[in-house]
Amino acid sequence: MKDKYNILLTLMGLEIGGAETHVVELAKGLKKQGFNIIVASNGGVYEKELQDHDIKHYHVPLHNKNVRNMITSYYSLKKIIKDEKIDLVHAHARIPAFICGLLHKKMGFPFVTTAHWVFNTGWGLKYITNWGQQTISVSDDIKDYLVKNYKMDETNIKVTINGIDTEKFSADINIDNIKDEFELKGTKHIVYVSRLDSDRSEVAFQLVEIVPALAEKFEELEVVIVGGGNVFNQLKRKADAVNKNLGRRVIVMTGGRTDINKLVALSDLFIGVSRSALEAMAAAKPVIVAGNEGYIGTFDETKLSDAINSNFTCRGLKMPTTEMLKKDIFSVLTEMDDAQRKKLGVLGKKTIEERYSITKMVQDNIEVYMNALSKPRMQTKYDVMISGYYGFKNSGDDALLKAIIHNLRLFKEDIKVTVLSMNPRETRRVYGVDAINRINIIKIWWVMRRTKLLINGGGSLIQDITSTKSLLYYLAVIKMAKQLGLKVMVYANGFGPVRKPRNREITKKTINQVDIITLREEGSKEELNRLGITRPPIYVTADPALTLDATDDETVNNVFSQEGIDLSAPLVGFSVRAWEGDEKYSDVIARTADYMIDTYGVHPVFIPMHYPRDLHIAHTILSKMKGKGYSINNKYSVAETLGIIKRMDMLIGMRLHALIYAASFGVPVIGLVYEPKVEGFLKYIHQKSAGHVNQLEFDNLKILIDDTWNRREEIKEELKTVTVELKEKAVLNAKIAVELIEI
Repeated sequence: MKDKYNILLTLMGLEIGGAETHVVELAKGLKKQGFNIIVASNGGVYEKELQDHDIKHYHVPLHNKNVRNMITSYYSLKKIIKDEKIDLVHAHARIPAFICGLLHKKMGFPFVTTAHWVFNTGWGLKYITNWGQQTISVSDDIKDYLVKNYKMDETNIKVTINGIDTEKFSADINIDNIKDEFELKGTKHIVYVSRLDSDRSEVAFQLVEIVPALAEKFEELEVVIVGGGNVFNQLKRKADAVNKNLGRRVIVMTGGRTDINKLVALSDLFIGVSRSALEAMAAAKPVIVAGNEGYIGTFDETKLSDAINSNFTCRGLKMPTTEMLKKDIFSVLTEMDDAQRKKLGVLGKKTIEERYSITKMVQDNIEVYMNALSKPRMQTKYDVMISGYYGFKNSGDDALLKAIIHNLRLFKEDIKVTVLSMNPRETRRVYGVDAINRINIIKIWWVMRRTKLLINGGGSLIQDITSTKSLLYYLAVIKMAKQLGLKVMVYANGFGPVRKPRNREITKKTINQVDIITLREEGSKEELNRLGITRPPIYVTADPALTLDATDDETVNNVFSQEGIDLSAPLVGFSVRAWEGDEKYSDVIARTADYMIDTYGVHPVFIPMHYPRDLHIAHTILSKMKGKGYSINNKYSVAETLGIIKRMDMLIGMRLHALIYAASFGVPVIGLVYEPKVEGFLKYIHQKSAGHVNQLEFDNLKILIDDTWNRREEIKEELKTVTVELKEKAVLNAKIAVELIEI
């Protein structure tokens, strides 16, 4: 079952190179975040690293402009996108971007590109370049280039960094196998890393040229040149000639490697550009930043601005010369002492940790993906649109959405879902579905035209206690759906009350048009009868949140530890919310918590279900208590909140979903009624209510507490029996919805 988006990363190949390493690290980082990553390229040495991280790779000839290869690539990628059910394509380099851009126009998937370098725009090449709906640039100067040369909207360009894994690149890793493999005997090593192509290797040739002067000064020196490419053989002939003239092997050429971290760790001085330079800095090595685009020289505080502005490419700076390179090498190795060289390394590592972390790079890409995915696709057709109170940081409603999506996928694994949310980006990230801003009526209408079923729910949406405005919003969404020919299901709702006559009339007229209604308790069915809603089939099922699982015990223990909660005594949960007249009921709850501490030796724990709204009243009650109580002060996921409540020995609650969470795990409950939905649920599970919070009395509550506490083992068994049936009914909601889609 898909929990996250399927992302296809395309690039020319997987040989040694900055862009290639960038993509590999990005793929691994996205995988760690839960995305399903597929890579397509012409292959290369990094294939094994992808395989080791369980990332699928397809061989596609994206490495050159050969017409036959481009046609083959077009049809291969088209098949991959269909077979792998790709949600978004991210292209790196001109050829992959061009082909994926053609497919994007044909297939309509969200499309992102990354500019790792500037492209030659001469000879018509500008017109075989496609850019995505969103583009990522690895430096500000590349962003400026895109705006100037391709007239791109700068609001669609995100500047990111080349993220470096600071655990992988370290001076402390074992390099014995490298020394053994290449029979390295020297005591001082200069390491150069780059792709050895004609447009990338100028500094490598310069380095070989000055080796005789270096070897004369340093008898134990070895210069290790790492990389492969179309000038490798040419450079090796020069290196072999230098070694022969010196009468010993000073220059060692390794070819393309994937264990760059070990070769970096070997170095006393590193020479390179772009990502290679950053990797050496992460390992706290002195670095000379030099490449075909320009020359920065020895990286220190004075070079920070130029380096960052060009993303360590040296683009736009003075061009490298043999004399510059020779001067800087001698400066680092002869004029500086160990402390000065160490200072350079410390600065480099600090720069990486502050500015170039893998985490930041991955999060930048995810942000761009979410923006691209938020744009409705011309070709996308949705099975379901879900309307509800989502994106407001309410644990109960979050639980409903999670459960609805999970249960729908039990019956239709590839179901296409979009959600109306107050925070579409967060909803997309957390639930792995598309989402639309719930107040963007034009976009809702546009997407509805390509949707089969509207789900209204769950929750208590059709009521005017919250406000008439809220009621009319949900009814308007239903009405729009029916006008556009969608089927509509009211999904596991709690109905009412609808008090105002005009609201009752509009509700009756609108809800009588829907195709089917399921309710989470019997009381809502009585309200429907009172409203005169009789046309759609009506079934009493159960709340979807009953089907959710809690997180593991270790995670919950960590939560309790973080919140400073003492686990040496039984825990009693309290779920409260602000309510009119809460001065009186907060006094009663504070007295109740103290009574349970004194009588049963428990630790009261106040659990906010709507974060952070519920915290204020919880802290108010805690301040009124004489004994020691606790509160959950941070926001946690639905699974974590379920785990917290599962660990309670009893729960006294106002919030409906706190009671539902508790009941689903057999935790004895006492309800504090503030809306009919709470009383309706308590009746449905045959548990006790302390009455409405406005009439709450300590003496009455104390009697209920004594009875519930003394019978808690018996109540647990009762709840287990009741909730088994309710969980089956809760899943039935999804079965009915999928049947509506497939009719």
